[in-house]
Amino acid sequence: MTRPFPYDPRHLRNVMRARKLALGIGLSLGLGLGVASAPAHAQSGTAASSSYPSCTGRTISQSESDAAHTIYLAGRVQYDDSNWDAAIAQFREAYRRDCTKHELLVIISRAYESKGDKQEAINALQTYLERVPANSPDAPALRTRLENIKRQLAEENKKKEQAAAAAAASTPPPATTTTTTTTTPPPATERREHTVLPWIVVGVGGAAVVAGAVLLLAAPKMPPSCDESTGNCTYPPTVNSSNATQLQKDEFDQNRETAGRAVGMKQAGTITLIGGGVLVVGGLVWHFLEPTGSAETGATAKRPKITPAVSPTFAGVSLGGSF
Repeated sequence: MTRPFPYDPRHLRNVMRARKLALGIGLSLGLGLGVASAPAHAQSGTAASSSYPSCTGRTISQSESDAAHTIYLAGRVQYDDSNWDAAIAQFREAYRRDCTKHELLVIISRAYESKGDKQEAINALQTYLERVPANSPDAPALRTRLENIKRQLAEENKKKEQAAAAAAASTPPPATTTTTTTTTPPPATERREHTVLPWIVVGVGGAAVVAGAVLLLAAPKMPPSCDESTGNCTYPPTVNSSNATQLQKDEFDQNRETAGRAVGMKQAGTITLIGGGVLVVGGLVWHFLEPTGSAETGATAKRPKITPAVSPTFAGVSLGGSF
């Protein structure tokens, strides 16, 4: 007697979990021969009955039914583990071996629907309804399910078409290539402006003037016993280095140190003040004589050039050019 194939996944879920290990070795050997001999099924969009073998004129032996049942059980293991492709391949092979078990088509339809292939789910379910009697108890419910899947597929296709149309509408048309003739304007005349270098020279000179003034103001007052120009100091007329007391010697040394600082600071302040003034004047002259306007050869090239000049013994500007 052949075995029935209940198509509700809940009927065999617990049984399949318990038999999974016991069937493992036998199923592996049986499936290696069974699935390898299964023909490739038709692609989506073909006629519903063309995807599955016809059972007209076939007589299914007990061994074929048993083999189909074994392959079906292996497919149930894959189905429960959500391995849809493997489950579908084994369910289809089971139906190929025993095409009298039309309820396998309902199981195949559910596997395709779980996978997301609604077109193949429709093909399998429609084939089932074509091959079972019209008054089959489950036919009304399955017809309703078939219409629901068809409606869902139509909605999905409509959304895809709308998305494709929206994408096409948002794509800008290809830019047209136009050849335009442009006239190259004459090169712009280079214009020269005042540079910042003269003002840097003025700034350095101003800082030197301030530093020189500070040195002059901070220089100590020359002691009365010291020469203003040389900074040399002397003892009182009746005193010299041999008969001077220690207090007089200390006072003499202090006066000489003060005189040295006074002379040195005055000299440094004077030099710094004069050098800074020269830099300020030179920077201003450089700024006003600096060539500006359009860059031209000839007359402009012959104008004198003023550049700063600094050396250990001199600070100022140098004048050069051709006349």
